[in-house]
Parts: sequence; C-alpha cells; structure tokens
Amino acid sequence: MSKSSAPFGSNAFKAFSDFKMPGINIDALVAYHRKNLDALSKANQATVKGLQSIAQHQSDLFRAIFEGASKAGEALVSAKSPEDRVRKQAEFAKEGVMTAMSNAQEMAGIVSGAATEATGVLNARLVESLDEVRELFATKGATH
Repeated sequence: MSKSSAPFGSNAFKAFSDFKMPGINIDALVAYHRKNLDALSKANQATVKGLQSIAQHQSDLFRAIFEGASKAGEALVSAKSPEDRVRKQAEFAKEGVMTAMSNAQEMAGIVSGAATEATGVLNARLVESLDEVRELFATKGATH
C-alpha cells in the first residue's frame, strides 16, 4: 500500500481537501476534526501519564511493603517476651493501616489529577468546537 493511500497517515484528511460541497468549507471542517483529534490525543497523554504514575507508585509501595515485612519479622523474632511481641505486632498493624490509608489517598489524588487534566482538555475543546460549528454554519456562502 502506498503512503498516499494509508487511511490514518499524516495526510489522512488530505483526500477530502479536493472534495467540494456547496455551502460547506471542507478545509475548515478538516481543521475542526484535526483539532478534535489533537484534543483526544492530549487527553490520552494525560491519562497515560496518570497510569504510569500509578504503576510507579504501586511498584514503590510493594518494595516498601516487603522491606517493612522483613523488618517486622526480625523485630518479632527478636522480641524478648510474649507481651513484647504483641506490642510490636500492634505497632506494626497500626503503622500498616496508617500507611495504607495515606497511600490510598495519594493514589486517589493521582487518579483525580489525571482525570481532571484529561477532562479539562476535552472540555476546553468542546467549548471551542461549539463556537467553530456556529461559525462553520454561519458562513453559508463560503466556497469550497
């Protein structure tokens, strides 16, 4: 297949530039959809960036969990009395719950931030596109 016939190449809309319809500005329509695709691409980039951040955070958490479990095991083995073991277990449990809550809040913040960024891009494009559609149909006498 040649480059010019590739359906999603860099000139995907070029085939439509020679297409003429009375009362419709094809170049403006192509530019409109190009901006839509750009907005979708930016929203996807924000989403991927958020997912990468979550994956990195989870990796760091798992590493910390294994290190903490190892330290907890050593501390419990070195405890001198059953009471000392129970006290240390309670401390580790409390610390684990507090850490889990903190990490859950941090993860929620990452997800929320990525969603806010992605929807912000799409929302801005939607507002902009409404004005563009109004202009496209307001210029009924436009050529090509």
